[in-house]
Amino acid sequence: MFERLSFSCDHSRGFTLLEILIAIAILSIILSTVYAAYSGSLTIIRDLDDDSRVYAMARTTLDRMNRDLSSLQRHGDDFILKSDSKTIGSHTFHSLSFWSAAHLAFREDEFSGAPASISYVVKENKNGTFSLWRSDVLQAGPSAEKNADGGIIICEDIQSLQFTFFDESGRESSSWDTMGQSEGQKGKPPVRVHIALLLVNMRDIQKPHRFDTRLFLPVKK
Repeated sequence: MFERLSFSCDHSRGFTLLEILIAIAILSIILSTVYAAYSGSLTIIRDLDDDSRVYAMARTTLDRMNRDLSSLQRHGDDFILKSDSKTIGSHTFHSLSFWSAAHLAFREDEFSGAPASISYVVKENKNGTFSLWRSDVLQAGPSAEKNADGGIIICEDIQSLQFTFFDESGRESSSWDTMGQSEGQKGKPPVRVHIALLLVNMRDIQKPHRFDTRLFLPVKK
């Protein structure tokens, strides 16, 4: 008789340590690539959101200034408009106050478009940043008192605010005062105003966001 020989093959061989290490390395590379792409996308989205917020804020601010200055009103025979400048630390900001029919009503007993003393002034916040405040005081006539204590914030993260004024002959001036003694300014508004607004760029402090607008004042002298 012949003895029956039996053979068995073990096909359940496990992974070697080297194969496991190679698999882990490949998986790490894939996960790192996915994370980098995901993180980059989030950074781009966040930067776009920041830029959109800054541009929207600047557009709203300059549009409001345009509307206010375009609504200058006489008080008696003269227009009332006065600029000033203030240095806070290493920053110098211009401010502006004037008499304009651009009152914004927030109460039921008030009317928008009524004459009011309007002021724009930059103030320092507690955290060291700067904000632009708009004061709007409804009253019977321009007040000699400054109305910059109240108001609302219309723009944040201000780095610079500059006004440049132009008279009828095109001469440029960094200040304007219709209540002063200057023959070219006394009782007269400027023909054109250039507004330069710089907002802090959180990604690069040395390269702020710059916004400019030039507006002609449609008022009769």
